[in-house]
Amino acid sequence: MHRGREAARIQDYDRAVAEFTQAVRLNPNSLDARGELERAKLRASQDHFARGRRLAGLGKYEDALVEYELAGELNPSSADIDTELRNTRNKLRTKIMISHEGKTDLQTLIERSRDLPPPGLDLPKNVRMPASLVFRDASSRDVFLTIARLANVSLVFDPTFRETPINVDLRSSTLEDALNAVSGATRTFIRVTAPRTIAVIPDTPAKRREYEEEVVRTFYLSNADLKETMDLLRLVLDARRISPTTATNALTIKDTPEHIAAAARVISAIDKARPEVIIDVELLEVDRTKLLEYGLQLASPGQPGPNGSISVATDANSNVTLHTLQNLTQSDLLFANLPSLYYRLLKSDSHTRTLANPQLRTSEGLAAQARFGERVPVPSTTFTPIATGGTPQQPITSFVYENIGVNLDITPRAHHDDDVSLALNIAVTSISGTGFGGLPTFLNREIKTTIRLRDGETNMLAGLILDDERHSLDGIPGLSDLPLVGHIFSHTQRTTDQTDIILTLTPHLIRVLDLSEADLRPFKVGHDSLSPIGEPPPVPEPPKIEELKKPGGGRT
Repeated sequence: MHRGREAARIQDYDRAVAEFTQAVRLNPNSLDARGELERAKLRASQDHFARGRRLAGLGKYEDALVEYELAGELNPSSADIDTELRNTRNKLRTKIMISHEGKTDLQTLIERSRDLPPPGLDLPKNVRMPASLVFRDASSRDVFLTIARLANVSLVFDPTFRETPINVDLRSSTLEDALNAVSGATRTFIRVTAPRTIAVIPDTPAKRREYEEEVVRTFYLSNADLKETMDLLRLVLDARRISPTTATNALTIKDTPEHIAAAARVISAIDKARPEVIIDVELLEVDRTKLLEYGLQLASPGQPGPNGSISVATDANSNVTLHTLQNLTQSDLLFANLPSLYYRLLKSDSHTRTLANPQLRTSEGLAAQARFGERVPVPSTTFTPIATGGTPQQPITSFVYENIGVNLDITPRAHHDDDVSLALNIAVTSISGTGFGGLPTFLNREIKTTIRLRDGETNMLAGLILDDERHSLDGIPGLSDLPLVGHIFSHTQRTTDQTDIILTLTPHLIRVLDLSEADLRPFKVGHDSLSPIGEPPPVPEPPKIEELKKPGGGRT
């Protein structure tokens, strides 16, 4: 107490919290120590909160997040801290998503080469048509030749090509958009047959087969599963010639350039790291009598007392009845919006024992397991025949090991609104005695459920109850042992102890799904070899009336 007060005097509130916590642990019934601890926690929380705001104002969100988390642990009931904590996490995620820092050279290489065409099949980049290029009733051959001349590329026409008159506006269009617009209007398609050489072919099934090209590309997956990715590409893109390489977690595909580009777009959208969650777990064993005493302090809506909600029935006046409280021991209870005061009451009680307090980190969809206790061998005997076809009479004993203690299985799932669903399987087992043949019997307390919590929200799960009944004989030594009349000089005392297992869970999202607008935007898979997928070309502005009236044979 003296060291704690001295630390508080010099405003070293973190050390004051540690000293007062030790004082409360040594003397749980000291009201002075508890009051000093609460005041030190509030002051330390305010100190960390102020530091977090200063760091957030300087853009140091990682350091600010640590300060806010410390402030939240010291004062979990503060709404301001919770708001700043959530805002800082969102800012930090946004900063990580838009920043290229932290990417390895391999990641940069894969992203840069994702949309590259095969060598020799690419066109000059950053080529745009003039701002006044509009064609009216012009020959399609002349339009193609004009585009090729402006882009400084060679043009080859298929022998079956037939020119037709077209009207098209190509003002400020890129080379690819201009070729796509003209080929779409003339029912032709484009093939890059050599470096800086383009072939114009009529769009017929026979010509498509004649000029069909295939390329081979290998995709290296970082996060996605090989088999699931193969099934997706076969179903969505009808990719049949695809082979996996498990040693490097890669897929090799042989298909047309259009389908290869579409596969690259699909793989880019699904090859994402799974969200990761840290789950703070605390398993407490409390005295059931004390729990009921604390439970009576839970207030009904609109009444004074700790704020919280409890899933029990109420009477016509929305009050918790005595009959309802008695029924609390008969079923599992789920508490939402855990009051910090209620949690402190349980933690500070001398009859409360912490069974486990792990911090589990796992990815979405993968179960985090924790086993605390022993493995006890249980014999299992089977009878087999001595000879083939005989009567089973030879016993064979084997041993099956049972997990005794606390067993946790938690599978998280992150939602887009920063909520986390936890699929829980909690089992608390112990040896309760011996049964038939001297074999051990086991006491099992188990919960299987799924809950949904906000990022940083604490949930309490209770109702795993154990009854322990004892009978003791008290009496006058010697006289109480006399037959028939001994019970006159003695009495039997029966004591019943009830313990309850309470589990608190607090999930923290540390990594979310890294999606971009390009991953969510739909795309089309067409026959055009120049821009087979992606966003549609921009619609050009309509020509002005003055430009259409100018003489010159339809070209302005």
